[in-house]
Amino acid sequence: MDQDIKIAICDDEKSIRDHIEKFVREVEPKATVEQYPDASSMVSASFDADILFLDIQMPGMDGMKAARILRTMGNKTIIVFVTAVEEYVFEAFDVGAVQYIVKPFDRNKLIETIKKALDLVKEKYDINAALLHANGSEEAKRAITIKSGGVNRRVILSEIEYAEVLEHRIILHMNDKERIEYYGKMSDLEKITGDDFFRVHRAYLINLSYVKSYDAKTVNISGDSIPVARGKYPELVKAYLYYHTRKENL
Repeated sequence: MDQDIKIAICDDEKSIRDHIEKFVREVEPKATVEQYPDASSMVSASFDADILFLDIQMPGMDGMKAARILRTMGNKTIIVFVTAVEEYVFEAFDVGAVQYIVKPFDRNKLIETIKKALDLVKEKYDINAALLHANGSEEAKRAITIKSGGVNRRVILSEIEYAEVLEHRIILHMNDKERIEYYGKMSDLEKITGDDFFRVHRAYLINLSYVKSYDAKTVNISGDSIPVARGKYPELVKAYLYYHTRKENL
């Protein structure tokens, strides 16, 4: 990465701060890393970091409150919550967090999270990405060609609200309410669609941009209730946060 990356770590436990910094330097050796033992010493108008690893439960000001204050001040840092209690992160939508990691840390998960956050920083500073955002997203023009009703059709991915599988057929629910059917595998479609889509259930692939609301059991898209498979909810939360962070180019 050509840019000078600045990473902040805020946790009341020094061993946790040092542990995160160790893996940050393993992934991005040239990064500037600053540690904060509490949120009060971190939160200020002058706070400036590309990525912030922020503990949720701390004495005094907790991480969620600190994140809200930073956002109120217009700070756009990429926030990764650090928590020992996973349920707290479901408040993360309010502050535009991109990811969370759970104590005790799994090495692979921690490295994956660091890399994902760095990818967002790359996108933020990439001039070509900035031009694409200014002139209309290139992603919105991506399309697939399928055979439906005996004819070949070009389908723009961004116009798909969700896809469902019925026996050996894929049904694409489009944003103009058209339903397009073709023979194929959901796994193949999932590979093509990328991070803008998420497989919430064996039979359903959703476009995250059309999600109106969701909980642990269902996702609401244009009035349709899409089931969320057991165990998929935490992944859905992460995918949704990551999607919106990318789109807002934090």
